[in-house]
Amino acid sequence: MSYLSSLRLHFTGQFQADTTTANNDPQHFDTEHFRSNYQLLETATEANGWWNPRGTGAWRFRNCNVTRVCYRDGTDCIDPTQDPVVGALINDSESRAPGRLVDLDSQQQMVSEIWGFQILLKPAFAGMPSVKPLGFTSNFKVAPFADIWARLPGAPDDTKYSAMYQSVLEQIVWSDNDAQSRFLQELTASGAPKRLSIKFVVDSFNMIVTDPGFTFGRVAGTIGLCEAGEPEHFVAGRCLAPASPPPASAPNPFQGPAYAQLDGSTLFLDLGNSLLTASLAGPNADNGELQAALLPANGTPVLLGKIDYLTPDFYANTAGIVALTLTPTQRQLAATTPLGLVQLSPGGPIPQLAEAPNGLFLRADNFVYRLNPGEHADAKIYVTTFGRRTGGQKVSFGYDATMCAPTTGASPGAPPPPPQVGTPTAALKFHDKKPLTTGTDGTLVLTMTAGDPKHPRGYIDGQVYGICYGPGTTAPAPGSASQCNQIINLLIWSGYKAPKKPSWLHDVRPIFLQYANLYPVMLPLFNMADYASVVSRRQAMLAVFSMPMAEPNYMPVTRDMSEAKRAMVRQWLSEPQPRYMRLDSLEDLRVALQLAVELEHSTIPPYLCALYSIKPGCNKHAAEAIRSVAVEEMLHMALVSNLMISLGLSPKIGHPSFVPRYPGPLPAGLHARLTVRLRRCLIEQIRDVFLTIEQPEKDLEPVNGKVTPKDPTETGSFTIGWFYQEIEAALHRLHHAGKLTFGHADRQVSEWRGPGKLIVIKNLTGAIAALHEITEQGEGASALDPDDGDHELAHYYRFSEIVEGRRIVFDPQHPDGFAYTGEKVPFDPDGVWPMMDDPEFTKYPAGSRAAVLSAQFSRTYQALLQALHRTFDGEPAHLRHAISQMFALDLAAQELMQTSSGLGDGTTAGPSFELPEPR
Repeated sequence: MSYLSSLRLHFTGQFQADTTTANNDPQHFDTEHFRSNYQLLETATEANGWWNPRGTGAWRFRNCNVTRVCYRDGTDCIDPTQDPVVGALINDSESRAPGRLVDLDSQQQMVSEIWGFQILLKPAFAGMPSVKPLGFTSNFKVAPFADIWARLPGAPDDTKYSAMYQSVLEQIVWSDNDAQSRFLQELTASGAPKRLSIKFVVDSFNMIVTDPGFTFGRVAGTIGLCEAGEPEHFVAGRCLAPASPPPASAPNPFQGPAYAQLDGSTLFLDLGNSLLTASLAGPNADNGELQAALLPANGTPVLLGKIDYLTPDFYANTAGIVALTLTPTQRQLAATTPLGLVQLSPGGPIPQLAEAPNGLFLRADNFVYRLNPGEHADAKIYVTTFGRRTGGQKVSFGYDATMCAPTTGASPGAPPPPPQVGTPTAALKFHDKKPLTTGTDGTLVLTMTAGDPKHPRGYIDGQVYGICYGPGTTAPAPGSASQCNQIINLLIWSGYKAPKKPSWLHDVRPIFLQYANLYPVMLPLFNMADYASVVSRRQAMLAVFSMPMAEPNYMPVTRDMSEAKRAMVRQWLSEPQPRYMRLDSLEDLRVALQLAVELEHSTIPPYLCALYSIKPGCNKHAAEAIRSVAVEEMLHMALVSNLMISLGLSPKIGHPSFVPRYPGPLPAGLHARLTVRLRRCLIEQIRDVFLTIEQPEKDLEPVNGKVTPKDPTETGSFTIGWFYQEIEAALHRLHHAGKLTFGHADRQVSEWRGPGKLIVIKNLTGAIAALHEITEQGEGASALDPDDGDHELAHYYRFSEIVEGRRIVFDPQHPDGFAYTGEKVPFDPDGVWPMMDDPEFTKYPAGSRAAVLSAQFSRTYQALLQALHRTFDGEPAHLRHAISQMFALDLAAQELMQTSSGLGDGTTAGPSFELPEPR
């Protein structure tokens, strides 16, 4: 027997499912097109990150208490003074992290599983010395929800739904239980059970983000004994499915299946997930008199007993389970007659739930699997007829991915269509050509073997599949199952071969960036897309990436990474100095150079914000210094793009992930612990952000009176200059190995009227000259030489003059040969518009002038990036269009600076450098 037997307890209270929703849309997995608003809460007009983008994934019970205990003889107790288990707490763990609610996949969210969940039975007043110990601590075996249906029609979104979880409690640690509890004495009469059966129903989920009960709902459940040979996740008894009413009748209000078990003369009927509710977390809706009945094929239903479902506290005290005593005649008839739930009416009983006419019921115990290529899994399927195990029954199987069909992308502008599922079928092997037959115990085992699906979904690892099954020699038609628990659901990961020496940039970051995008709740703790942030927590991350899958802190918490990739991550984390990047091939170089383009671009918005904020005619030295640096950053971006083109590569500019997020780090974790912000021109912004960005390539520190460079692999702080030095070394190495060819001069940009040199790269010499132009102008200038190659101040020192308030001059008496002792460089804070910090479109009042201008700026910014992409994608003549967009951007920004933000704090608006929402 299972929980559905005479010896059981019932409990009710609340559950919390703080699921994260930024990953609900499969298109959000596309890092190239990921937009920062996908991490924001949905609005009336924008789907954004759906209804809980910053959810933790936590699953827990709250304020759950035992309401009733039932004894072996059929009697029960609801009085805690008679049995101390009544009123006891059913809690989750008090000593470790809460469980996790995890989807199988973004394209199969209808079999969400609970992982790492502990359940405790303990006294309600455990702190009172007079209360004797009772109860247990146990682990809930991973299980998905089943039988989801709209239990409260008319309620919004997921609030209307109800579903059930059934599993076993394992690794039970019992208390002394010397508490004079008859229930516990009967439960442990044959020794403390090693496993218990549990089933609970969840409904009335609160999705109102402003409500104190947000992410909580109602739970009601049952715990009982678990006997060997019984399935763990369902009752291998009798299933009552929604009956099909005559065409002229009203729709059947009973859409949740019920389960039954006949034990001797007692019929146990579980209606916990079968009856409509009248209100949110309220009593059952009134559907007239209901009775359990037998439904002969040719005859009037035989009534077995009234269901007192409208009595107060029926659901809380029973979790929907009723026990009816049958007469010998009824019991004999029940052995071969379908069971049903009927609604009494003047015209006679109307069947609402009914067992199959032939009494046949079959289901896979576990119906959710995750497999790596080369692995196999066995799905055990039980078949019963009128509640008895059925041997010799043929069962057929077929491919059926209709339950995990592509989700329609709710995010505007995400690249349609969503990835296709269920292909290639060759990656999933099972017994689909001929039926299998149950043994004498009424069970059979379907072996499923995973191949390598490759990458059919592109940006989502692996593929999801479904296997349908049914009685007979022909598999059911795809799509004929009414619930996901009636098919077998699988996620098969893509094959992956890890490099011998994995690196951050090429191997780890692409994986971690996706998690950083999809699980923004982690960002306040650490940024998984930032090298230094990850390395600083290397030991902790190594620990969680080494945990068993059932642990609540297993990484990744979504259980959606193949073991091969997890092993690669563990290997990388295990290194004393985790490798930042490798540059051993043209593809490696492409990744690094694309990052360089993104890096140069990412510095421009903060510089331009500071520049635009300076009022006309004010702070002339600061304005000139910032303008010149911003222009040279544009030159650097052009030089790197020309280098890519010369190698036969194409820079990608303007896609959503190309656009930096502010506040945030520099791309790929260069300059560890730096947070780049968009702020008006302030001394502290120049000192804390601009100087760090332009920090010389050698981070110098005095050691025994001498100046020596720090090793970035030890500090985790990689400068931009160091990054370019590594690229230069790789160009030499790969060119001499015959792995590089330079050319494509006709596709490169050659026009440049600003400071510095725009080089058309035709050979290695030109490539190295381009890199030197970049480093000498700013990022890579020596810490002991303030001049760049053109005898102009490098970027670092132009900004330093503003901070120091004086020009830098050569001073032979100074140890470094120069000092900030020249003429004064005045800076007047009143000569700066009071631009708000870190402007974002969502911060402005809806419909305000600031919002209108911000949207206009974003469209101009997008047009500029699109023009630059065309320019560096083989159309160098398109540069003139990009230049015209730059002027338009300046004008739009200046208007923003003189417009109130609308926030009532005296600030003006500012450019956010976001892409606009698609129209």
